[in-house]
Amino acid sequence: MAKYWGTYEKAGKWFTIRNAEGADAQKVIHFMEYVDRETTFLLREPGEFEADYPLEKETELLSSWTEDPKHLFLLAETAEGEIAATCGCMYNASRKRTRHLGEIAISVRESFWRMGLGRKLFEIQEAWCQKNQVEKLCLSVDTLNTRALGLYLSRGFVVEGTLHRESKMADGSWRDMYRMAKFF
Repeated sequence: MAKYWGTYEKAGKWFTIRNAEGADAQKVIHFMEYVDRETTFLLREPGEFEADYPLEKETELLSSWTEDPKHLFLLAETAEGEIAATCGCMYNASRKRTRHLGEIAISVRESFWRMGLGRKLFEIQEAWCQKNQVEKLCLSVDTLNTRALGLYLSRGFVVEGTLHRESKMADGSWRDMYRMAKFF
């Protein structure tokens, strides 16, 4: 069941943007292995994603999200089928007091930075949120991740607070996170 499918072009490069399916599990695992090695701004160390989500579990998860109207997990793929970016969004419809809250997370491979993919994925997810009566979209971001902060601020997100010592790095150092939100 396709929730979203579209194309995006920037500087002569074409991308297909679509929701992920169970059959994409191996590609998603490979993508996450790659981005976890190229940045320290994600919430895990290299190797943790594939340890937590082996192929069978990732396949099951993506398949369940494909059928769940409260999740939209998008892939941006190159013409060659390589994943350039992912962006997931979800909300919990079963609790009346928090039904209006959505949560979003994004990862873009460094070789595809500055192509507008993050902005495009956020645009799609925000439209999906509004269609589903999500009134507040939330995210957490490393305070040192200035590139992501620039994107989020330009999309209308505001810093709601600082989570001190939220991440402990492999070398023992600490990172703070901003909790951000956008209201529709």
